[in-house]
Amino acid sequence: MVLRTAISTGAANGGCPAANLRRKRWSVLGSKSQRNVIRSGSGRRPRRLRLAVLLLALLTPPVVQAFQGPADVPAVPSALSARVPLIAVTRAGQRIVAVGLRGDVVFSDDEGKTWAQASVPVSTDLVAVSFPTAKDGWAVGHGGVVIHSSDGGATWVKQMDGKQFSALALNYYQKATAEKPSANLTPIYEQAKALSSADSTRALLDVYFENDTSGFVVGAFNRIFHTEDGGKTWTPWMDRTNNPHELHFYSVHGGGGRILLTGEQGMVWELNRAQQVFEPKPTPYKGTLFGSVEAGNNLYVFGMRGSLFRSSDDGKTWVRIDVPSLAGVTGGIALADDGVLLVNQAGIALLSHDGGKSFQSVKLVRPMSYFGIGAASGSRVALVGSEGVRVEPLPQTSGHEVAAQH
Repeated sequence: MVLRTAISTGAANGGCPAANLRRKRWSVLGSKSQRNVIRSGSGRRPRRLRLAVLLLALLTPPVVQAFQGPADVPAVPSALSARVPLIAVTRAGQRIVAVGLRGDVVFSDDEGKTWAQASVPVSTDLVAVSFPTAKDGWAVGHGGVVIHSSDGGATWVKQMDGKQFSALALNYYQKATAEKPSANLTPIYEQAKALSSADSTRALLDVYFENDTSGFVVGAFNRIFHTEDGGKTWTPWMDRTNNPHELHFYSVHGGGGRILLTGEQGMVWELNRAQQVFEPKPTPYKGTLFGSVEAGNNLYVFGMRGSLFRSSDDGKTWVRIDVPSLAGVTGGIALADDGVLLVNQAGIALLSHDGGKSFQSVKLVRPMSYFGIGAASGSRVALVGSEGVRVEPLPQTSGHEVAAQH
Protein backbone atom coordinates (compact mmCIF):
# COMPACT_ATOMS: atom_id res chain seq x y z
CA MET A 1 0.00 0.00 0.00
CA VAL A 2 1.30 3.38 -0.83
CA LEU A 3 0.34 4.87 2.50
CA ARG A 4 2.47 2.24 4.13
CA THR A 5 5.47 3.83 2.47
CA ALA A 6 5.00 7.07 4.32
CA ILE A 7 3.93 5.31 7.48
CA SER A 8 6.94 3.01 7.62
CA THR A 9 9.33 5.90 8.18
CA GLY A 10 7.96 6.15 11.74
CA ALA A 11 8.17 2.46 12.39
CA ALA A 12 11.04 2.71 14.81
CA ASN A 13 9.04 4.49 17.46
CA GLY A 14 5.76 2.67 16.86
CA GLY A 15 3.72 5.73 15.84
CA CYS A 16 3.49 9.50 16.21
CA PRO A 17 1.22 9.98 19.25
CA ALA A 18 3.87 8.70 21.65
CA ALA A 19 6.48 10.97 20.13
CA ASN A 20 4.16 13.95 20.47
CA LEU A 21 3.61 13.20 24.13
CA ARG A 22 7.32 12.89 24.73
CA ARG A 23 7.85 16.35 23.23
CA LYS A 24 5.68 17.92 25.90
CA ARG A 25 7.68 19.40 28.74
CA TRP A 26 6.14 20.82 31.86
CA SER A 27 7.96 23.32 34.06
CA VAL A 28 7.28 22.76 37.74
CA LEU A 29 9.05 25.84 39.05
CA GLY A 30 8.37 28.24 36.17
CA SER A 31 10.72 30.99 35.00
CA LYS A 32 13.46 32.66 37.08
CA SER A 33 11.30 35.75 37.60
CA GLN A 34 8.44 33.61 38.84
CA ARG A 35 10.73 31.90 41.36
CA ASN A 36 11.91 35.33 42.61
CA VAL A 37 8.30 36.39 43.17
CA ILE A 38 7.76 33.34 45.35
CA ARG A 39 10.86 34.09 47.40
CA SER A 40 9.90 37.77 47.89
CA GLY A 41 6.96 36.99 50.15
CA SER A 42 7.12 36.93 53.93
CA GLY A 43 8.78 33.99 55.61
CA ARG A 44 5.53 32.94 57.29
CA ARG A 45 3.48 32.35 54.12
CA PRO A 46 6.03 30.13 52.37
CA ARG A 47 6.41 28.12 55.59
CA ARG A 48 2.64 27.59 55.80
CA LEU A 49 2.59 26.71 52.12
CA ARG A 50 5.30 24.11 52.59
CA LEU A 51 3.44 22.60 55.53
CA ALA A 52 0.23 22.43 53.49
CA VAL A 53 2.00 20.74 50.60
CA LEU A 54 3.66 18.25 52.97
CA LEU A 55 0.33 17.43 54.63
CA LEU A 56 -1.32 16.95 51.24
CA ALA A 57 1.48 14.62 50.17
CA LEU A 58 1.08 12.54 53.33
CA LEU A 59 -2.68 12.23 52.93
CA THR A 60 -2.66 11.49 49.19
CA PRO A 61 -1.93 7.87 48.19
CA PRO A 62 0.93 7.52 45.71
CA VAL A 63 -0.09 7.15 42.08
CA VAL A 64 2.23 5.48 39.64
CA GLN A 65 0.99 5.71 36.07
CA ALA A 66 3.19 4.16 33.42
CA PHE A 67 3.01 5.60 29.94
CA GLN A 68 0.89 3.52 27.60
CA GLY A 69 1.57 3.69 23.89
CA PRO A 70 -0.97 3.17 21.10
CA ALA A 71 -0.16 -0.55 21.00
CA ASP A 72 -1.68 -0.82 24.50
CA VAL A 73 -4.55 1.68 24.33
CA PRO A 74 -7.92 0.69 22.76
CA ALA A 75 -9.22 2.49 19.69
CA VAL A 76 -11.62 5.36 20.43
CA PRO A 77 -15.23 4.91 19.24
CA SER A 78 -16.28 7.42 16.59
CA ALA A 79 -19.41 8.05 14.57
CA LEU A 80 -17.11 8.95 11.64
CA SER A 81 -15.15 5.69 11.71
CA ALA A 82 -16.14 4.73 8.14
CA ARG A 83 -15.35 8.19 6.73
CA VAL A 84 -11.81 8.73 7.98
CA PRO A 85 -8.75 7.41 6.09
CA LEU A 86 -8.82 3.62 5.84
CA ILE A 87 -5.92 1.63 4.45
CA ALA A 88 -7.02 -1.94 3.66
CA VAL A 89 -10.23 -3.86 3.01
CA THR A 90 -11.24 -7.50 2.58
CA ARG A 91 -14.16 -9.89 2.88
CA ALA A 92 -14.98 -12.08 5.85
CA GLY A 93 -17.59 -14.38 4.37
CA GLN A 94 -20.47 -12.08 3.41
CA ARG A 95 -19.12 -9.28 5.59
CA ILE A 96 -16.79 -6.48 4.45
CA VAL A 97 -14.04 -5.46 6.89
CA ALA A 98 -11.78 -2.39 6.58
CA VAL A 99 -8.91 -1.17 8.77
CA GLY A 100 -7.12 2.15 9.12
CA LEU A 101 -5.56 4.83 11.25
CA ARG A 102 -5.56 4.83 15.07
CA GLY A 103 -6.85 1.28 15.35
CA ASP A 104 -10.00 1.98 13.34
CA VAL A 105 -11.79 -1.18 12.14
CA VAL A 106 -15.23 -1.05 10.54
CA PHE A 107 -17.46 -3.75 9.08
CA SER A 108 -20.63 -3.96 7.01
CA ASP A 109 -23.16 -6.76 6.60
CA ASP A 110 -25.26 -5.00 3.94
CA GLU A 111 -22.73 -4.33 1.16
CA GLY A 112 -21.67 -0.97 2.50
CA LYS A 113 -25.05 0.62 3.17
CA THR A 114 -24.26 0.83 6.89
CA TRP A 115 -21.07 0.39 8.87
CA ALA A 116 -20.31 -0.56 12.47
CA GLN A 117 -17.09 0.08 14.36
CA ALA A 118 -15.32 -2.92 15.85
CA SER A 119 -13.94 -3.23 19.37
CA VAL A 120 -10.15 -3.02 18.97
CA PRO A 121 -7.53 -3.24 21.77
CA VAL A 122 -4.97 -0.98 20.04
CA SER A 123 -5.01 2.58 18.71
CA THR A 124 -1.94 2.24 16.53
CA ASP A 125 -2.35 2.57 12.76
CA LEU A 126 -3.51 -0.65 11.09
CA VAL A 127 -2.42 -1.09 7.48
CA ALA A 128 -3.40 -4.62 6.39
CA VAL A 129 -6.04 -7.26 7.06
CA SER A 130 -6.59 -10.90 6.06
CA PHE A 131 -9.63 -13.15 6.57
CA PRO A 132 -9.09 -16.71 5.32
CA THR A 133 -12.50 -17.72 6.72
CA ALA A 134 -15.73 -15.94 7.57
CA LYS A 135 -14.81 -15.90 11.26
CA ASP A 136 -11.04 -15.80 11.66
CA GLY A 137 -9.04 -12.76 10.62
CA TRP A 138 -5.81 -10.92 11.39
CA ALA A 139 -4.71 -7.30 11.04
CA VAL A 140 -1.27 -5.71 11.43
CA GLY A 141 0.27 -2.27 11.65
CA HIS A 142 2.48 0.17 13.50
CA GLY A 143 4.25 -0.91 16.64
CA GLY A 144 4.54 -4.36 15.07
CA VAL A 145 1.08 -5.27 16.35
CA VAL A 146 -0.87 -8.34 15.30
CA ILE A 147 -4.54 -8.46 16.29
CA HIS A 148 -6.92 -11.38 15.77
CA SER A 149 -10.68 -11.70 15.42
CA SER A 150 -12.66 -14.92 15.77
CA ASP A 151 -16.10 -13.41 15.13
CA GLY A 152 -15.78 -11.95 11.65
CA GLY A 153 -14.12 -8.70 12.67
CA ALA A 154 -16.57 -7.43 15.28
CA THR A 155 -14.15 -7.82 18.21
CA TRP A 156 -10.38 -8.20 18.30
CA VAL A 157 -7.61 -9.26 20.67
CA LYS A 158 -3.92 -8.45 20.49
CA GLN A 159 -1.72 -11.46 19.81
CA MET A 160 1.71 -9.84 19.44
CA ASP A 161 3.50 -6.51 19.28
CA GLY A 162 6.86 -5.30 18.04
CA LYS A 163 8.71 -5.69 21.32
CA GLN A 164 7.56 -9.28 21.64
CA PHE A 165 8.61 -9.98 18.06
CA SER A 166 12.01 -8.38 18.71
CA ALA A 167 12.59 -10.53 21.80
CA LEU A 168 11.45 -13.60 19.87
CA ALA A 169 13.85 -12.89 17.00
CA LEU A 170 16.76 -12.21 19.35
CA ASN A 171 16.30 -15.46 21.27
CA TYR A 172 15.71 -17.47 18.09
CA TYR A 173 18.79 -16.27 16.22
CA GLN A 174 20.99 -16.25 19.31
CA LYS A 175 20.25 -19.93 19.75
CA ALA A 176 20.58 -20.68 16.02
CA THR A 177 23.93 -18.87 15.79
CA ALA A 178 25.28 -20.67 18.85
CA GLU A 179 24.23 -24.07 17.54
CA LYS A 180 25.40 -23.58 13.95
CA PRO A 181 27.33 -20.36 13.17
CA SER A 182 27.00 -19.21 9.57
CA ALA A 183 27.64 -16.15 7.42
CA ASN A 184 23.91 -16.02 6.72
CA LEU A 185 22.77 -16.00 10.35
CA THR A 186 25.33 -13.62 11.84
CA PRO A 187 24.03 -10.35 10.31
CA ILE A 188 20.45 -11.33 11.13
CA TYR A 189 21.43 -12.00 14.73
CA GLU A 190 23.32 -8.68 14.93
CA GLN A 191 20.28 -6.83 13.62
CA ALA A 192 18.06 -8.58 16.18
CA LYS A 193 20.45 -7.53 18.96
CA ALA A 194 20.52 -3.92 17.78
CA LEU A 195 16.74 -3.70 17.60
CA SER A 196 16.29 -5.28 21.01
CA SER A 197 18.89 -3.04 22.69
CA ALA A 198 17.29 0.06 21.19
CA ASP A 199 13.96 -0.98 22.75
CA SER A 200 12.26 -0.01 19.49
CA THR A 201 9.74 -1.62 17.19
CA ARG A 202 9.24 -1.87 13.47
CA ALA A 203 5.95 -1.65 11.68
CA LEU A 204 4.37 -4.67 10.09
CA LEU A 205 3.14 -3.76 6.62
CA ASP A 206 1.12 -6.77 5.48
CA VAL A 207 -0.45 -10.04 6.58
CA TYR A 208 -1.67 -13.10 4.70
CA PHE A 209 -3.30 -16.26 6.05
CA GLU A 210 -3.96 -19.27 3.80
CA ASN A 211 -6.35 -20.78 6.33
CA ASP A 212 -7.21 -20.36 9.99
CA THR A 213 -3.81 -21.67 11.14
CA SER A 214 -1.08 -20.87 8.60
CA GLY A 215 -0.01 -17.30 7.91
CA PHE A 216 2.75 -14.73 7.43
CA VAL A 217 3.32 -11.17 8.60
CA VAL A 218 5.95 -8.96 6.93
CA GLY A 219 7.46 -5.51 7.34
CA ALA A 220 10.47 -3.27 7.11
CA PHE A 221 14.10 -4.43 6.91
CA ASN A 222 13.46 -8.07 5.98
CA ARG A 223 10.99 -8.51 8.86
CA ILE A 224 8.95 -11.71 8.39
CA PHE A 225 7.35 -14.19 10.80
CA HIS A 226 5.36 -17.37 10.17
CA THR A 227 2.73 -19.16 12.25
CA GLU A 228 1.17 -22.60 11.95
CA ASP A 229 -1.21 -22.34 14.90
CA GLY A 230 -3.29 -19.26 14.16
CA GLY A 231 -0.87 -16.79 15.70
CA LYS A 232 -0.42 -18.45 19.09
CA THR A 233 3.27 -18.92 18.30
CA TRP A 234 5.49 -17.42 15.61
CA THR A 235 8.76 -18.39 13.94
CA PRO A 236 11.18 -15.79 12.52
CA TRP A 237 11.84 -16.36 8.81
CA MET A 238 14.42 -13.62 8.18
CA ASP A 239 16.98 -16.30 7.26
CA ARG A 240 14.67 -17.82 4.63
CA THR A 241 14.15 -14.87 2.28
CA ASN A 242 17.33 -14.55 0.19
CA ASN A 243 17.28 -10.85 1.07
CA PRO A 244 20.87 -9.99 2.08
CA HIS A 245 20.34 -6.23 1.76
CA GLU A 246 17.41 -6.33 4.19
CA LEU A 247 15.00 -4.68 1.77
CA HIS A 248 11.54 -3.78 3.06
CA PHE A 249 8.66 -6.14 2.34
CA TYR A 250 5.54 -4.20 1.40
CA SER A 251 3.17 -7.05 0.66
CA VAL A 252 2.59 -10.75 1.16
CA HIS A 253 -0.15 -12.20 -1.01
CA GLY A 254 -1.47 -15.63 -1.91
CA GLY A 255 -3.33 -16.95 -4.91
CA GLY A 256 -3.28 -19.91 -7.27
CA GLY A 257 -1.39 -21.98 -4.73
CA ARG A 258 1.53 -19.54 -4.52
CA ILE A 259 2.61 -17.00 -1.90
CA LEU A 260 4.46 -13.89 -3.05
CA LEU A 261 6.35 -11.07 -1.37
CA THR A 262 6.95 -7.69 -3.02
CA GLY A 263 9.27 -4.96 -1.84
CA GLU A 264 11.95 -2.45 -2.56
CA GLN A 265 14.15 -2.30 -5.69
CA GLY A 266 11.58 -4.07 -7.83
CA MET A 267 12.00 -7.31 -5.92
CA VAL A 268 9.52 -10.19 -5.88
CA TRP A 269 9.95 -13.41 -3.91
CA GLU A 270 7.93 -16.64 -4.20
CA LEU A 271 7.61 -19.30 -1.52
CA ASN A 272 9.26 -22.61 -2.39
CA ARG A 273 7.03 -24.86 -0.33
CA ALA A 274 9.30 -27.90 -0.59
CA GLN A 275 12.34 -26.05 0.75
CA GLN A 276 10.39 -23.61 2.95
CA VAL A 277 12.27 -20.57 1.64
CA PHE A 278 11.34 -17.53 -0.43
CA GLU A 279 13.15 -17.38 -3.77
CA PRO A 280 13.79 -14.07 -5.58
CA LYS A 281 12.07 -13.31 -8.88
CA PRO A 282 13.37 -9.80 -9.64
CA THR A 283 11.68 -7.47 -12.10
CA PRO A 284 13.49 -4.94 -14.32
CA TYR A 285 12.18 -2.16 -12.08
CA LYS A 286 14.42 -0.57 -9.44
CA GLY A 287 11.72 1.19 -7.44
CA THR A 288 9.27 0.01 -4.78
CA LEU A 289 6.54 -2.53 -5.50
CA PHE A 290 3.47 -2.28 -3.27
CA GLY A 291 1.59 -5.45 -4.16
CA SER A 292 0.61 -8.23 -6.52
CA VAL A 293 -2.48 -9.80 -8.04
CA GLU A 294 -2.97 -12.99 -10.05
CA ALA A 295 -5.56 -13.22 -12.83
CA GLY A 296 -5.83 -16.20 -15.14
CA ASN A 297 -2.36 -17.27 -16.21
CA ASN A 298 -0.87 -13.87 -15.52
CA LEU A 299 0.84 -12.46 -12.48
CA TYR A 300 0.91 -8.68 -11.98
CA VAL A 301 3.04 -6.59 -9.62
CA PHE A 302 2.55 -2.87 -9.14
CA GLY A 303 4.03 0.07 -7.31
CA MET A 304 5.37 3.61 -7.45
CA ARG A 305 4.86 6.06 -10.33
CA GLY A 306 2.35 3.92 -12.18
CA SER A 307 4.73 0.97 -12.36
CA LEU A 308 3.03 -2.23 -13.54
CA PHE A 309 4.65 -5.50 -14.67
CA ARG A 310 3.11 -8.73 -15.99
CA SER A 311 4.57 -12.22 -16.03
CA SER A 312 3.07 -15.15 -17.93
CA ASP A 313 5.77 -17.65 -16.95
CA ASP A 314 5.59 -17.74 -13.15
CA GLY A 315 7.88 -14.78 -12.64
CA LYS A 316 10.77 -15.94 -14.82
CA THR A 317 10.37 -12.91 -17.09
CA TRP A 318 8.49 -9.65 -16.71
CA VAL A 319 6.97 -7.21 -19.20
CA ARG A 320 6.33 -3.60 -18.30
CA ILE A 321 2.78 -2.44 -19.02
CA ASP A 322 2.12 1.24 -19.71
CA VAL A 323 -0.85 2.71 -17.88
CA PRO A 324 -2.49 6.13 -18.40
CA SER A 325 -1.44 7.52 -15.00
CA LEU A 326 1.87 8.03 -13.22
CA ALA A 327 0.36 7.91 -9.74
CA GLY A 328 1.39 5.05 -7.47
CA VAL A 329 -0.72 1.92 -7.95
CA THR A 330 -1.90 0.86 -4.50
CA GLY A 331 -4.23 -2.10 -4.99
CA GLY A 332 -5.54 -4.63 -7.47
CA ILE A 333 -8.22 -7.25 -7.82
CA ALA A 334 -8.86 -10.05 -10.32
CA LEU A 335 -12.11 -10.16 -12.29
CA ALA A 336 -13.99 -13.31 -13.18
CA ASP A 337 -13.09 -13.07 -16.89
CA ASP A 338 -9.34 -12.98 -16.08
CA GLY A 339 -9.47 -9.21 -16.23
CA VAL A 340 -7.80 -6.93 -13.69
CA LEU A 341 -8.91 -3.76 -11.91
CA LEU A 342 -6.24 -1.57 -10.28
CA VAL A 343 -6.58 1.63 -8.25
CA ASN A 344 -4.08 4.39 -7.56
CA GLN A 345 -3.27 7.41 -5.42
CA ALA A 346 -4.82 9.81 -7.91
CA GLY A 347 -8.29 8.31 -7.53
CA ILE A 348 -8.12 6.56 -10.90
CA ALA A 349 -9.21 3.00 -11.66
CA LEU A 350 -7.22 1.10 -14.31
CA LEU A 351 -9.05 -1.72 -16.10
CA SER A 352 -7.90 -4.51 -18.42
CA HIS A 353 -9.99 -7.12 -20.21
CA ASP A 354 -7.35 -8.34 -22.68
CA GLY A 355 -5.12 -10.40 -20.45
CA GLY A 356 -3.23 -7.39 -19.18
CA LYS A 357 -1.93 -6.29 -22.57
CA SER A 358 -3.46 -2.85 -22.08
CA PHE A 359 -5.18 -0.84 -19.37
CA GLN A 360 -7.64 2.02 -19.67
CA SER A 361 -8.55 4.57 -17.04
CA VAL A 362 -12.16 4.40 -15.92
CA LYS A 363 -14.12 6.66 -13.63
CA LEU A 364 -15.61 5.46 -10.39
CA VAL A 365 -18.68 7.06 -8.83
CA ARG A 366 -16.90 9.10 -6.13
CA PRO A 367 -13.14 9.14 -6.68
CA MET A 368 -10.71 9.63 -3.81
CA SER A 369 -7.05 8.83 -3.25
CA TYR A 370 -7.22 5.04 -3.13
CA PHE A 371 -5.18 2.91 -0.73
CA GLY A 372 -6.76 -0.47 -1.38
CA ILE A 373 -9.48 -2.50 -3.09
CA GLY A 374 -11.37 -5.67 -2.19
CA ALA A 375 -14.27 -7.76 -3.37
CA ALA A 376 -17.84 -6.95 -2.50
CA SER A 377 -20.57 -9.07 -4.12
CA GLY A 378 -21.21 -9.78 -7.78
CA SER A 379 -20.12 -6.81 -9.86
CA ARG A 380 -19.28 -4.54 -6.93
CA VAL A 381 -15.99 -3.68 -5.25
CA ALA A 382 -15.04 -2.27 -1.86
CA LEU A 383 -12.65 0.69 -1.98
CA VAL A 384 -10.68 2.32 0.83
CA GLY A 385 -8.75 5.55 0.81
CA SER A 386 -8.44 9.10 2.03
CA GLU A 387 -12.20 9.47 2.58
CA GLY A 388 -12.95 6.13 4.20
CA VAL A 389 -14.61 3.09 2.66
CA ARG A 390 -17.15 2.79 -0.17
CA VAL A 391 -18.80 0.02 -2.14
CA GLU A 392 -19.29 0.79 -5.83
CA PRO A 393 -20.25 -1.08 -9.02
CA LEU A 394 -17.48 -2.19 -11.32
CA PRO A 395 -16.92 0.55 -13.91
CA GLN A 396 -17.92 -0.10 -17.53
CA THR A 397 -18.09 -3.84 -17.01
CA SER A 398 -21.74 -4.75 -17.46
CA GLY A 399 -22.09 -8.49 -17.06
CA HIS A 400 -18.68 -8.93 -15.42
CA GLU A 401 -18.04 -9.92 -11.84
CA VAL A 402 -15.21 -9.93 -9.35
CA ALA A 403 -13.32 -13.21 -9.20
CA ALA A 404 -13.46 -15.28 -6.04
CA GLN A 405 -11.05 -13.70 -3.57
CA HIS A 406 -9.06 -15.21 -0.73
